[in-house]
Amino acid sequence: MKPPAVRTLLSIIVVILFVVFMTSVETTLAGEDDNRSVANIQRTFAKMAASTPENSVTVRWQFYGQSITAQPWTKLVEKDLVERFPSVNFVFQNPAIGGFQSPSLMRTAEHDLYPWYPDVLVFHVYGPVNQYEEIIRNVRSRTTAEIVLWTSHLSADELLDTNPNADPRTIAIRDIAKRYDCMLIDVREKWIAYLEENKLDPSALLNDSVHLNNDGVKLLAEFIAEELIYASSLQTSLLSGEVTEIPLDSQSLLKDGDETTLNFTGNRVVAISDGTETGNLDVILDGIDMSGQTELWAASRPSKAPQMWMPAIKQVSCENAPVIEDWTLTCLPDSTPNASRVHFRVTGSITGDDGEGFSDERFVSNSGRVLIEPSDWHLAWCLSYKKIALPEGFQITWKTYPLFTAKYESQPTGSETVLIQNCSNGKHRLTLRGSVVGSGITSFRVYTPSSRSEQIK
Repeated sequence: MKPPAVRTLLSIIVVILFVVFMTSVETTLAGEDDNRSVANIQRTFAKMAASTPENSVTVRWQFYGQSITAQPWTKLVEKDLVERFPSVNFVFQNPAIGGFQSPSLMRTAEHDLYPWYPDVLVFHVYGPVNQYEEIIRNVRSRTTAEIVLWTSHLSADELLDTNPNADPRTIAIRDIAKRYDCMLIDVREKWIAYLEENKLDPSALLNDSVHLNNDGVKLLAEFIAEELIYASSLQTSLLSGEVTEIPLDSQSLLKDGDETTLNFTGNRVVAISDGTETGNLDVILDGIDMSGQTELWAASRPSKAPQMWMPAIKQVSCENAPVIEDWTLTCLPDSTPNASRVHFRVTGSITGDDGEGFSDERFVSNSGRVLIEPSDWHLAWCLSYKKIALPEGFQITWKTYPLFTAKYESQPTGSETVLIQNCSNGKHRLTLRGSVVGSGITSFRVYTPSSRSEQIK
């Protein structure tokens, strides 16, 4: 039997070894030897790591970009995340548009990105870097999304000895990631290293000049997924904004009879339900009818051009608050065959006929519920690309929908209902009329984009 002093010394040694081991593990997880920018996705990953089958969390995850982002490597990343975090309710979305560089994606983002309000955005796009940055600036000022940026792989016409540290675009993306506190995955650097190690030409991983073959798809998925980790010692930057949980018994909720008021700072509030009650609530923002506030409405992306994957119109907006309805734009017979000048009529399923216009002129419908800028027409380009004429009576469709809930109805357990979204990022008063307890709501989640994002230069 060992003397007490020896046993004590051995115990101390064991404790020290355990601490050293855990520190080593934490260092590896935190990416101190690899990628410290993983800190910028830790708000969501901490939430994912804490999820259990009994208390599952929902994570909204969006991939956005062009044809490279539309390739199936994103499905492999999704599969990896689901396997590593099996109790998380992932809601994946990938509205990538092949051929749409940053100037075009700036326009469609108003339909695809900001209204969807992801928890995590994985983003890549070619085109002018200043407009690439404008999209990131908008994400920061209008949402609380944590952002993952990645640098481009090598195209077929690039030399294997390309230095990623000398590529202007790579340098610019690294700079954007640093200034906006985004996670950066330096795919280009890893891609070059892989090609050199395996003595491959860039074309070995490509189907054509730039698109990935099966091996390239698998490699890109691996390079992205392996860096999407939970690192408990790291913390998301305040530049990603704040997401605050407010339980129903919080003192920040003011109760007066059948009214409950939440004073909040931000631009989005979500109600979480336990599914146990059946009551309904009227929801009011700042004492004003929400349906009349234009910024609280959104539109789906306009439908595709003939025989194309691209939208016929990049963006449709409004001057006056719309209503929930389906819209149809019909090209009239006197339109030019190449769509250089389209004469059209717009009709709403609720509004009815709402005026006629021409594609080379700014159009505002009679009700003000439809606004189309001439620069947003993409139909002529698509017809030229496909070498076809404008089909007779061709129609373009979209929907308008609210970013608010005027009347809350009880939801199933774990449901997340958007009560308000896209109001100005400031102080607001959200009033719920009726029994909040009887509605099954257990908590609220307030989203506050960073006010600092507008100051980034």
